[in-house]
Amino acid sequence: MNVQEKIEKIERIRTQNHDLLLFRKWLTEALPYHSRMPKIQVAGTNGKGSTCMWLNKLIENCGYKVGLFTSPHLKNHTERIKVNSKEISLEDWERIYDMFEPVFMEKEMTMFEIDLFMAMVYFTEQEVDIAIIEVGLGGRLDASTALDYNATLITNIGWDHMEILGDSIEQITYEKAGIFKPSAYALTTEKNPVSQKVMEQIASYFKVMLGFVDMPYTQDGDFIHFTWNDNAYTFKGPKYQIDNLALALETLYVLGWPITKEVVEKTLCDFKWPGRFTSLHENPKVLIEGCHNTSGMDALIESLPTWKGSIYFCALYDKDIKGMLERLETYKCPITMVPIDSYRCKDLEQYGYPLITIDTLIEMVKNPSEDMLLCGSLYFVGDVLKQLNYEI
Repeated sequence: MNVQEKIEKIERIRTQNHDLLLFRKWLTEALPYHSRMPKIQVAGTNGKGSTCMWLNKLIENCGYKVGLFTSPHLKNHTERIKVNSKEISLEDWERIYDMFEPVFMEKEMTMFEIDLFMAMVYFTEQEVDIAIIEVGLGGRLDASTALDYNATLITNIGWDHMEILGDSIEQITYEKAGIFKPSAYALTTEKNPVSQKVMEQIASYFKVMLGFVDMPYTQDGDFIHFTWNDNAYTFKGPKYQIDNLALALETLYVLGWPITKEVVEKTLCDFKWPGRFTSLHENPKVLIEGCHNTSGMDALIESLPTWKGSIYFCALYDKDIKGMLERLETYKCPITMVPIDSYRCKDLEQYGYPLITIDTLIEMVKNPSEDMLLCGSLYFVGDVLKQLNYEI
């Protein structure tokens, strides 16, 4: 098997993660000192990846070596494991995989467990100063929760994966806040009093210091102005990124990282998270946004209150597609569905909108004749960026 076949092999594994204590035991047997590595865990319904990226760039701009583990990937599986913003090479990925493949197969690990295991091996080899770990699903039972952390973060709580996490905000919050640990700070930008109360109860039970983060700002067109640590800043980007940035800044402040004004300004200038409010073409405007659930769609509409072009949308069958479409309909613009080749994408024709193939969409994006908004599933976003050879 070549390396791509090995990647495809683990991507076909679609079983449930193992018991956290068992997974931790397997990891400890291979990496006895993994608990000594400083780590930050990031959970939430939306904004996890963006918060991870803010943390990553802030720490990197301080001159430290940082490991970053995120999912899903957009173009290449190796995007999931990065050190100082550079993804693991195929050679290193294959070397580590071959080293532990007997363990992966014997223990019947899931793809996510394999990815996380390999990330920890790679971060240990690279001697990172800190690792940023994004939760895969939920939190309480996610494989990433088997690790030790200096801080555990929750971006927000919204309606997603209800078939797994529960059908009430209280239940979903309970699953997300299951990442809290007695030895780690807990911070969140969630503003719903119901979710805040659940988090407070869980934090009290575990004797965790919980902080609610809220950073005031003003907006002037595309520019957002805010003050942090007695310094004023201006950021050009979607409004929803402010909470993600605030959570990253406050976390590093609490942990004692030396975040200077120069570091913040450089990070604001450098920040890029492909597939999140990404401009593919300026005139006409082509914008792509991975808002993969109703909460994400709400954030998009808040950041982009008006839109006058066409909309191209794709979502997975286990999402609230009807709810997402209802939000998109408020733009009063033509909506076209774009199915992708995935077992989780089906029956989009039932919603009554025109359908086109992704190949047709790609040709339109290459030579746009009107403003275009591409939004929905991150898998859809990834397919588009991959076919356009967009640099991640």
